[in-house]
Amino acid sequence: MPDIFDPHVISRVKNLELRSFRLVQSLMAGMHKSRLRGISTEFAQHRAYVVGDDTRFLDWKAYAKTDRFFVKQFEAETNMPVFFFLDTSASMFFKSDEAAMSKYEYGATIAATMAYLLTQQKDNFGLTLFDEKVRSFLNAKGSGAHFRNIVDILGKTAAGGKTDIGRAMLAVAPQMKNKGIVVVISDFADESELLTKGLGQMSYLGYDALMFHIEDPVERDFPFTGQTIFRGLEGEGRLLCDPEDLRHAYLNERERHLASIRQVCTRFRYEFDDISTDGRLDAVLAGIMSMRLARRRRS
Repeated sequence: MPDIFDPHVISRVKNLELRSFRLVQSLMAGMHKSRLRGISTEFAQHRAYVVGDDTRFLDWKAYAKTDRFFVKQFEAETNMPVFFFLDTSASMFFKSDEAAMSKYEYGATIAATMAYLLTQQKDNFGLTLFDEKVRSFLNAKGSGAHFRNIVDILGKTAAGGKTDIGRAMLAVAPQMKNKGIVVVISDFADESELLTKGLGQMSYLGYDALMFHIEDPVERDFPFTGQTIFRGLEGEGRLLCDPEDLRHAYLNERERHLASIRQVCTRFRYEFDDISTDGRLDAVLAGIMSMRLARRRRS
């Protein structure tokens, strides 16, 4: 039986709405026998216990079943909107022969699937598409019509210019209603200075954030051999060289760049995860769902 969470399997489903439906149904169906056990209930009604929580609200029945502590949450606590920021820069549309989907297609699948799940939970979600500027902004709502509008926009979006996450955040933050969770899906092919300002604005306004660094397997591994022409995906030009001469410098520069981004995220206590487009989608979706439980009492 094919594994629906395998990117090569799900990429065969071209309709983004159908793809989202299948992923959510498979995610829910497998929860009783997987490491995601109970997350559907937790997502809507519980969060993990942290030191300092009022023990009067511990769910002892959940503890007996899972051997883990959960705090009961009430409707007002669980109503936290999710704001997706999806990078549509030119580099996000790169897809190597080793990948089933481009970075943008993979990111759009994540956003659409989570939006569908939030629709089922009757929660609100919004979407910002950006490159060096904001290309689309939809504020948080929770209706089926809103979900279909988002899916339609995601399916029609073409490659844009350069990546500038911070500028998009600074532009959109004043329009966002209600504090919630920001989910950034990008290859982070930009510098950290404006990102620092953008995340600083989100932190000041009381938003939590989860940063998903999307990369193609060849960007991660740099497996090239023989004389190769490398083309910059955001207007950097072309370079003809022997990859063996470039590999060490590239991997070092890649790690330096990602370390600088991680440092910015750590400064604001935001999570930063590396996600390859050859990775299973259930782990990624579970990460976002878990994030919705985390640090709800930030001031």
